[in-house]
Amino acid sequence: MTVSSLAPARQDRRAPAKVVSSYNEWDPLEEVIVGRLSGGVFPTWQESMRATMPPSSWRLFQERGGQPFPQDLVDAADEELDGLARTLAAEGVKVVRPEPADHGAELATPHWVTSGGLYSAMPRDHLIVVGETIIESPMSWRCRQFDGDPFRPLLKSYFNQDARWLQAPRPQLTEELFRTGEHDGWAITEFEPVFDAADFMRFGRDLVVQRSHVTNAFGIRWVQRALGSAFRVRTIEVNDPHAMHIDATLLPLAPGKLLVNQERYVPTDLFRGWEIRQAPRPALPRDWPMYFCSPWVSMNMLSLDERTVVVERQEEPMMELLTDWGFRCVPVDFRHVYTFGGSFHCVTVDVRRRGSIGQYLAPGR
Repeated sequence: MTVSSLAPARQDRRAPAKVVSSYNEWDPLEEVIVGRLSGGVFPTWQESMRATMPPSSWRLFQERGGQPFPQDLVDAADEELDGLARTLAAEGVKVVRPEPADHGAELATPHWVTSGGLYSAMPRDHLIVVGETIIESPMSWRCRQFDGDPFRPLLKSYFNQDARWLQAPRPQLTEELFRTGEHDGWAITEFEPVFDAADFMRFGRDLVVQRSHVTNAFGIRWVQRALGSAFRVRTIEVNDPHAMHIDATLLPLAPGKLLVNQERYVPTDLFRGWEIRQAPRPALPRDWPMYFCSPWVSMNMLSLDERTVVVERQEEPMMELLTDWGFRCVPVDFRHVYTFGGSFHCVTVDVRRRGSIGQYLAPGR
């Protein structure tokens, strides 16, 4: 693993946390994982991707699975990821990163073969920190089954410093998990527990999750049982037929302040008493290359504390909204990272935030 040399993290009156300790999305950030894109390859096609990926990418993934992404785009995105790491360091955050990895090797189990893996760029998809526990997800894309390997040195280091480390049951990913042919509803069945960590959002004692084409009810039940009674996992409905990852649908920026996607958010009593604002429409040009997602990745931001948010430099309408709402914006160039399916929230995992568990959502089931 590589570690940036940094100034001390920002201070506040609360007691220092353990090496892994993060209960929400907004307490002062002290340590964070930032991903790498180098060594990434096009995903090997599986039919469940049809439900979430832009149609313009279907043939590309079918024909080029396991082959490297265009090097010029990778270099531009990695330069932005390095820039994010430097910016976070300048803000007093300890930055750790995975070792470089080649994801182009063929993957095989007794049940299936893929032409390659994917990348180490989006650790939020694979890892979630809940309190003093870090969980590895059982992801439903076959090409992502070894995404977590480059992060293993970090996880072992955290474990050796008394963190709790859980890996969800390794999924078989046989055909029984996937719906075939024309169908309504999710692309995955309840054959076994699967989830992407990015379908969960943390609000202290409560985790909010969406069902999606990569996260099933079985997976959500596993998370609740693994965490125990100290936490509540609460499922919400969203208006997104292509649902995959909740952090472009809603994003808490501070206690009582929730940013939502005007096209996807379905009001819920969970956020009773919260101030809710709609994210402005993305500023991304229509012809910008996007392999994996929609331009709504513009709202996929990272809070450094209750008043400070990292924002893509060219998302001026977003910065105007946040400034009016009382936030300080930290602009960072990130559009080339957009191309590969994420932004600041996706490419990071907040390992440690200075704070405690807290109760922020309305009571209820």
